[in-house]
Amino acid sequence: MEKRPGTTIALRASVALAAAWLTASCATAPQAASAPGAGEPLTLQETSWTDFEITDFTAVHSPIPGDDEGHLIFGAIPISAPEEGLAPELAAFLGRWEGYDYSPPVRKDSKGVLVIQEISEHGGKACLWAGTNLQYPFWIKEIRFRVIRFGGSPVIEWQADLSGAPGGTGMTAPIRLGYDPETGELRGGVNVPSSGVLYGAFRLSRAETFPVYPDYARYLAGKGIETHLHDTTRLRYFGAGYMIYLPEGYSDDPGKDWPLMFFLHGSGDRGDNIYLIAKASPFLMIREQGPLPFIIAAPLLKQTRQFAYFPEPYLEGVLDEILSDYRVDRSRIYLTGLSLGGEAAYRLALHRPELFAAVSPLAGFNPEFSPEALQGGYYPFALPLDRLKGIPVWSISGADDTVVSLSLVRSTVEAFRAAGVDIRLTILEGHDHDVWTDTYADPEYYDWFLQFRKL
Repeated sequence: MEKRPGTTIALRASVALAAAWLTASCATAPQAASAPGAGEPLTLQETSWTDFEITDFTAVHSPIPGDDEGHLIFGAIPISAPEEGLAPELAAFLGRWEGYDYSPPVRKDSKGVLVIQEISEHGGKACLWAGTNLQYPFWIKEIRFRVIRFGGSPVIEWQADLSGAPGGTGMTAPIRLGYDPETGELRGGVNVPSSGVLYGAFRLSRAETFPVYPDYARYLAGKGIETHLHDTTRLRYFGAGYMIYLPEGYSDDPGKDWPLMFFLHGSGDRGDNIYLIAKASPFLMIREQGPLPFIIAAPLLKQTRQFAYFPEPYLEGVLDEILSDYRVDRSRIYLTGLSLGGEAAYRLALHRPELFAAVSPLAGFNPEFSPEALQGGYYPFALPLDRLKGIPVWSISGADDTVVSLSLVRSTVEAFRAAGVDIRLTILEGHDHDVWTDTYADPEYYDWFLQFRKL
């Protein structure tokens, strides 16, 4: 039976809206008297880092021209004019900044928008929005910071609770940012006083590119991307559902079958928010560049200790559901996944080699070659590697990956080659664990799949 638009659900759609409704405190006109530091210099303990929520979405985020759904994050927050006599190097901090944390193991995974509304010789006020997926940020804060100086150059500093960030330790520590006149950027990081080390490599610029959507489900549906619950309670034991993309023209010809790309996400997207899959996946290509000639299906795995990896019964069950509900060309079923999903792509292909015309794991590995993976709940591939003979495999990894090491990837590839598998390895220089952003945004990647059919 074919899925109909009326069956679309909104798993955790409220999360998107909750993340978007900031408080009016950053949307109201600033007053000079409210800025800290108008008198004596502040101590770090006098800075603040507080949550806030919004009552008026458009009072905080401004529409992006040419985009019916997207709004510029913090694009409508007011910024005060510099105080009379304020040093130029301090006035340079005022305004809207956005950028990335360049720290390993995944550079540029965390993004942020910082709007510095007020600044004086001693302190000021700002609003911060940050997350690995800005539609679901881990920080939405109002900040009162102090101004300190290093070598005569001003630096803004505030005390931050780091527990909300990925891998957060629950500690609080100062965040420091300084202005670099040569690059026109704010740069800095998290300072842990006990070690004197700066963690993080924040670089924020004046570019205006980060959007947020008041109704993320509607935005994705406009691109042909929807979410569905599993049809059976057996599958819902493993995960709530899957994300699905139907290519342009799918509904026009009821007699036409389409290639299927089955995508398996990484460990960071496990949980109950299926919309996270749209970020690091082939859905990235559809969102940012345009349509693809595939049905794309991506199951969501729960985040529990019980599911440290994708169980085969879940993957095979989801595939059977997809093949039953959609018009799939059985000669053109393709498999890809990243990291956790890369390992699962190898494993699923070994279990169902009769299904797949081509396979491409990103940062994929065989746990047999990793004591850490085996201790973490993985197990070696249980089936002979030569079961993938006759199936083209393309392994892609980053030269600087410290999560799934290049040696682990090489050992996996060499073992498949020794078993007679036609496997190609591409190592992306200048990439760490994140090879998916560039790979899934490359049209030639999808062309590679489409040249293969299952005979």
